[in-house]
Amino acid sequence: MGAWGYGHFEDDAAFDFMAEVEESDNPKGLLKNTFKTAIDTDYLDADAANAVIVAATYVDRQTHGTKFSAVDDDDPYDVDTFPDRHPEIDLSSLKGDAVQALQIVLGEISELNELWSENDELYPAWRQGIEKLIDRLRE
Repeated sequence: MGAWGYGHFEDDAAFDFMAEVEESDNPKGLLKNTFKTAIDTDYLDADAANAVIVAATYVDRQTHGTKFSAVDDDDPYDVDTFPDRHPEIDLSSLKGDAVQALQIVLGEISELNELWSENDELYPAWRQGIEKLIDRLRE
């Protein structure tokens, strides 16, 4: 059984997508496409929703220049050091798309939201983490 928790990086799908970002020749394009896919879909599966969360965390870290974790756990090293390793990449133009895609993650067409809403105990913490990320991206 794979890892699954309410933190942004407590899911195997999140780490798989992070590896895609790290291995990409065009990380900005990959992040942009991830948001566009979520925005344009009729149904957002759980893995795609996790990818949106990870992509938005990259955008947040790159645009704010300070470490942030919505659920009081540490962002993985790769996300945390991305701005230092890629100072030439400007992700600020992706903030609006990130917010829109995250709102879809929290919406009715999101499998991940549906799965989390079945857990009365942890759903509020998961949702709050996404909402805090949205708030930061709106800054």
